[in-house]
Amino acid sequence: MSSSNRGTTSSGSEGNGRSSGSNGMDEKKRRRMESNRESARRSRQRKQQHLDDLIKEIGRLTRENEEFGKKIGELTQTYAAVEAANAVLTAEKNRLAAMLESLECVIDIARVVRGGNPLDNGINNVCDQGAVDQMMMMMNPWQLPSCPSMPIMASSGMFHF
Repeated sequence: MSSSNRGTTSSGSEGNGRSSGSNGMDEKKRRRMESNRESARRSRQRKQQHLDDLIKEIGRLTRENEEFGKKIGELTQTYAAVEAANAVLTAEKNRLAAMLESLECVIDIARVVRGGNPLDNGINNVCDQGAVDQMMMMMNPWQLPSCPSMPIMASSGMFHF
């Protein structure tokens, strides 16, 4: 195309000195700018949506964290209560074990009183042989443990009346 054809084919551009080819370029540039604006607007919307989603997630996680904190507090209180109850039960068990041991010794003493040996029943007694000897000595206080059958010698000069 010659330059004379360009001038006659353009409409409305003769006044500002632009040719129809530059009008086509202006239109492309305008459409590209409009497309870029629309793309930037969509990008800002996506960014805002992502930001809103993150803010919602922060709120949800904060609430969840508070719930976990409450549960931890409740479980800590429950644990402390169970531990205190366990200490009470352990003390009671120890008290009852000592009482049982004492009662088993009483049973062994009863066997000695009836004339038997508490160690002859075939089970592990609480009272050992030393305890049995002490029980026997308490049952027969007149008999000395070191010399059970030695006579006591007295002389006529021992007593002054």
